[in-house]
Amino acid sequence: MKYSVLAFFMFFSSVMLCQEIGSIEEGKHFIKLNKLDNVFLIRYSDVESQNFENEHSFSFADKNNFYSIIINGFKNSKSHQIILQTGNDTIVKLNYKVVKNELMLYVYQNNLKKSTTGRSTFFSKKQIINLFGKQEEV
Repeated sequence: MKYSVLAFFMFFSSVMLCQEIGSIEEGKHFIKLNKLDNVFLIRYSDVESQNFENEHSFSFADKNNFYSIIINGFKNSKSHQIILQTGNDTIVKLNYKVVKNELMLYVYQNNLKKSTTGRSTFFSKKQIINLFGKQEEV
């Protein structure tokens, strides 16, 4: 019990110390981009969760490289998937699907160490550009 409380407070304090770069809300779901020291963190609500408070996160070191991977995925007009390993224990799948004639992205994450998975809601290219604080690309 002590470890659970300690882990909760450590997680909470690290989230409080993060600088939020951008966030998007889609109904009751969200995705946020935070920075803590030299590490970037994507936090999102899980659409497959029974309660809307269940969130997942993964981290990466290079914001511009990760942004380029995501945006380049929008250049393919067909549904496809890009698989990344963001840490020793985390697999992130960037899933691009055509929804109502628009290519949309959702993130599927698999944490191998914790044996957990999470899935975000769909986001458009414009929303991702705004999340990363970039200007609209032509």
